[in-house]
Amino acid sequence: MEIITTFVLQVNRVMREKKLQERLLQLRTERQIPSQDLAKALGVEPPMYSRMERGTRNIKEEHLRKIADFYQVDCDELHALWIADKFCKLAQGMPHKVLGQAISILNHEWELDNGDGE
Repeated sequence: MEIITTFVLQVNRVMREKKLQERLLQLRTERQIPSQDLAKALGVEPPMYSRMERGTRNIKEEHLRKIADFYQVDCDELHALWIADKFCKLAQGMPHKVLGQAISILNHEWELDNGDGE
């Protein structure tokens, strides 16, 4: 799946952004929902949710399903943003050649797992 390869071309731009946090803020502000409501749905204190949304506190994977249910959005989208953010954090400072090799490995594994490969 070559879509992953495209990621390496944009990795420097993406690393400077917190995609999941941007999406969470967008969902909340578009719907005009107080952060306290989301905190209650997640079972966390409002200051903790605020830190999660700002990116100063890591969002746990188990919170993604609750957030998706709360907003009635696709949990796969939130998971993809969550993973992309983690990848960007790991990739910071790595040479593009190394990132390209890592992504090639992932592409190869993806193709094998999905029957698209050899």
